[in-house]
Amino acid sequence: MSITTMPELGRVAIDVSGAIVRVDRNFEGTMRLDAKRLVGRNLLDFTAPADRERCIFLLAKLIEDGKPVSTVKRLIRDDGSHEWICNRLSMGKPDDDATRIEIEVESAAAPSDWIDPAMLLYVAKLMVEGRRARAEIFPAALFADPAWDILLTAYVREAEGGTLTVADLTDAVGIGASNALRWMRALNTEGLIEYESGDGAGPMTTFRLSCVAHQKFEHFLSERHRHATGLTRTLETES
Repeated sequence: MSITTMPELGRVAIDVSGAIVRVDRNFEGTMRLDAKRLVGRNLLDFTAPADRERCIFLLAKLIEDGKPVSTVKRLIRDDGSHEWICNRLSMGKPDDDATRIEIEVESAAAPSDWIDPAMLLYVAKLMVEGRRARAEIFPAALFADPAWDILLTAYVREAEGGTLTVADLTDAVGIGASNALRWMRALNTEGLIEYESGDGAGPMTTFRLSCVAHQKFEHFLSERHRHATGLTRTLETES
């Protein structure tokens, strides 16, 4: 998978936690936000979930050995749009004795096999709707394993910019609160979900998919999209 880098999109300074402490005007334009709305937020908030784990690792590596690192990732703006970028990170001059990391942001061409997240969301929503529709045809008791429905629902909710609590699963997936809590603990143990608030013991615990789960979903949904597209083209050719 080859990626071609392109013009600079701005410069950013962050602290060791990833919080933005300074941006230039080019980066403001790239993010379509002014500095007041960027400074203080964590740069990971603007990073595609499937790319966050790699970014966390590289930041820790830079802080440990001081050697510059670079990576290609996707920025996500508050309006949901994506931008492929190449980040070049290096240690900056301390600011009031606080460690600073300087980041040069360049544009990068999307990989040729990349599928727009809007299409992945469309495929995921079709799957959710299909699984709900089956209850109108077959007894719900035939489908007693809700793990896939929980993960798929979480993917859709996050892609739409929303949050999900354990209590939400009662309506979204059609399972009782105690059953939802048991499955949440199992999925957390498997490293597929992470708690944003609470410890998973209460119905109002907010959770999200882990980086690993996002990576798996992107691969799975991309393959489903390619299969459907290929099948459509085959049918059009034969008709």
